Amino acid sequence: MTVYTAYFSFIMFVLLLLLINSYFLISLNVEKRKHKKIEKRKEEIKETFVSILEKKEANRIDEVNKLRDNFNRKTDIQAFHKAVREYYESSDYKDELSDLLEEVVDINKIVKSGVVRKEYKESYALYLLSEFKMGNKETGDFALSSLDKKSLHIRNNALNVINKNNDLTIMMKAIDLIDSKEHYFNDKTIIDFLDNYKGDKDALDNALYLNMNTYNTNLKKNIISHFINITDGTQKIKDRMLDYIQESSEKEIVISSTRYFNKIIDQRAVKYILNNMESEDWEVRATSARVICNYPGEQVIEKLKQTLKDENYYVRYNSAESFLKLVDEKAVIEEAVKNEDRFTRDILLYAMNTRGIITIEDYENLVIKSKEAENMEGVALI
Repeated sequence: MTVYTAYFSFIMFVLLLLLINSYFLISLNVEKRKHKKIEKRKEEIKETFVSILEKKEANRIDEVNKLRDNFNRKTDIQAFHKAVREYYESSDYKDELSDLLEEVVDINKIVKSGVVRKEYKESYALYLLSEFKMGNKETGDFALSSLDKKSLHIRNNALNVINKNNDLTIMMKAIDLIDSKEHYFNDKTIIDFLDNYKGDKDALDNALYLNMNTYNTNLKKNIISHFINITDGTQKIKDRMLDYIQESSEKEIVISSTRYFNKIIDQRAVKYILNNMESEDWEVRATSARVICNYPGEQVIEKLKQTLKDENYYVRYNSAESFLKLVDEKAVIEEAVKNEDRFTRDILLYAMNTRGIITIEDYENLVIKSKEAENMEGVALI
């Protein structure tokens, strides 16, 4: 009985292996056939693009209708996506293609398609609209409605669609939704959203400037980061940043506006940054100590000598970094050797050591020589 059981188990095991192997072979064959079908359809769609956009053949209406039919089947949608991507990469008719896509793409059919599972359909539709670089009102309204969804992935894909829309009204509505704080948006996502706007960038920046005082602190901070990334320092924006450094009661805004003057140099900012190096908040002091190195001067150097003694390590370290940029190495070494404050000596030594300016052994030898020289002076006076 035991022998028969073993034979039966072995036969079942072999049959199971054969079934699994057959399943994978059939699946592989199906995928290959599907891939060939998509590739063939892709080439046909690209030929239709050429026919409409480049050859401008007379039967345009028929060709456009053929393109609309591509949203009835999921394999055709996949082929259409690949065709658009390849045509964008190789063609000089990118703007014309965008206009054509706005004419033929059916958002509802994409959402209802079976390309992806039900829970991913809206996200996939937004992904395709972003890939298609569509900027018409229908696309913008669809993306705006998606910003209110619970899925972070859907909301992020919606942002990628909206910032490709040339209608500034839609862009500003999206910013208002972000400002409402009903849903979470990552800081970097918001900054990239603003930086990568494909419409009139000057109009966007002007609208942001006019409205930013009404926005919440986090959005305002991200707008300042956007101004740091993409502007060359227009006068009105520099004036607004100076106002924030002086008058804002929000630490994040003071820090962000101070960082603005790390890239956009404006001598008017010096006195306010120097004042903030005495702020009660260590983060404000640390940021100010880092940025002030862009504004050389005796007053700045003297202030840095004071903040080298700060109770907070990060303030001391940023002060040391700025001090090293503004003063020659010999003067820094002398300050580190002769300064009586331990915090100052330690942070300057650390900063110089990490930069390879001086080793700890060399520093200790200089300290010994300095003390010997002082002793000799005392002997001479006696």
